[in-house]
Amino acid sequence: MDKKTAEIILDLNQFETPLEAYENQLFKLRNYIFLNPVVPKVLYAKLKKNDQLKEAIQHFMSPVNQFSSFTLNPLQGEHLFDKFIIYEENKSLIKRNLSVFLSSKNIDFGIHQLILNLLMWTEEIKDIDTENAADIPVTKELDVLKMYQMLKEIKENSSTVMNSELLSEFKRAQTLSKTIRS
Repeated sequence: MDKKTAEIILDLNQFETPLEAYENQLFKLRNYIFLNPVVPKVLYAKLKKNDQLKEAIQHFMSPVNQFSSFTLNPLQGEHLFDKFIIYEENKSLIKRNLSVFLSSKNIDFGIHQLILNLLMWTEEIKDIDTENAADIPVTKELDVLKMYQMLKEIKENSSTVMNSELLSEFKRAQTLSKTIRS
């Protein structure tokens, strides 16, 4: 990448310093991660964007690249509800840690952790038959509270019957898992 391309990627003409431009681009990237469902294909594209930003800023300076390192909690429990709680706690942990440092390394680590967490979740639901469930767009994640209530009700009633909305969400997650690179 040449310096002119770096200026364009950073949108440098909108800012007083390269660092301000870089941080603004990282902020946009991090906000996208906060506000959107985990879709590996999209997150891989965001990783490429993050790499471009990292390369672009190197033409002007070497920013501090701090990051938060942590380990995801394994999805354990007797019931799918219990595992769902840990899955959501992991997502919160990831997003909380993304807030600690605004750096390309922290964003890179956070994206990889989100994908790993999704992979762990889909491993828990892989044997659920979703063949007859309705297809929903991979970007339309079921509301967390609604899913929580549905899974809690199934656990409390010792039922194995799942409604169509829940099955469609599982099918969406199973579809996403097929796009995860090893």
